[in-house]
Amino acid sequence: MPRAILLTTLIGGVIFIIASYFSQLVHPDYLQFKDISSAGLEIAKEIGGNVFGAFFLAGLIIAQFASGLSAQASASRLMYAMGRDSVLPKKFFGYLHPKFRTPFLNIILIGVISLLALTMTVTTSTSFINFGAFSAFTFVNISVFAHYFIRNRQRGTKGFFFRYLLIPLLGACFTFWLLIHLDKDALILGVSWLVIGFVYLLFLTKMFKQAPPEMHLRDGELEESTANQNKA
Repeated sequence: MPRAILLTTLIGGVIFIIASYFSQLVHPDYLQFKDISSAGLEIAKEIGGNVFGAFFLAGLIIAQFASGLSAQASASRLMYAMGRDSVLPKKFFGYLHPKFRTPFLNIILIGVISLLALTMTVTTSTSFINFGAFSAFTFVNISVFAHYFIRNRQRGTKGFFFRYLLIPLLGACFTFWLLIHLDKDALILGVSWLVIGFVYLLFLTKMFKQAPPEMHLRDGELEESTANQNKA
């Protein structure tokens, strides 16, 4: 799985670099777009006219719909797992539809929140996504340093320079630098959401007097429940 993640990142990065390079050859001046949010569509029309632009737009709509559906389904399933294990209020987030055996309350919640994107620009909405990603990447790098270098004291030459000190701290610095340069609205909302999460953690752990509930991801639980329900 880790190898697949790295390969996906590398292959995706190469594809984006190549596509960006050829797009720049077609339209060198990025300041001359009629609408920067639809720059891809304008480039597609420059390449193949209205016919190719129509195919490009159709493909874009299908891809966005599939991506949104996947994100909604995965996020609702993650919240169900958190509700089931009492990380989030179980009565709401851990509830399954009696007939379809799906976390439909979470699906509806994600759908309602997603509608806020209708009022946002592409830059702002992308910054919201990147805030979560950059925050997670920053803390992952810090966690590697804290766990291996500080707690486990793995400070050999190889670990010191590459695995447990240099690479994690450089990674944390780079992602944090990207984080603070995001859209202002995204920073305000992201920090506010972070504060709300911290306050909820204080409540959940009774001011850190007890360990927080652990979330256990059990693959196929919804599918097994559905199968059992059908057999019943």
